[in-house]
Amino acid sequence: MIFRPILLAMAAATASAAAFAPAAARADWVNYSSRVSEVDACNQAQYLVPQGATVTTMKVRQFTDKQGYGFTCKVKWSQSPKAQPTRMPILFGPVWS
Repeated sequence: MIFRPILLAMAAATASAAAFAPAAARADWVNYSSRVSEVDACNQAQYLVPQGATVTTMKVRQFTDKQGYGFTCKVKWSQSPKAQPTRMPILFGPVWS
């Protein structure tokens, strides 16, 4: 029973130190497929990007399967403060194969 307050104090100190430690900048890709349009696919993909992240690349691909055709948008994002936004409209972005 004596150790419990000490363990709680140690856990609180560790949590506060972690809160002040700078987080590592992350970068990742998000994919979303839509049968509506390429704009819908990219808008939905951007909803999956973490808040505060910068979208650095967007690529669109059209696909066809048994249910018809659709679009997949691949969005690259970064949490780095130095990340440059794409500034390119979706419809004029690169298409990946």
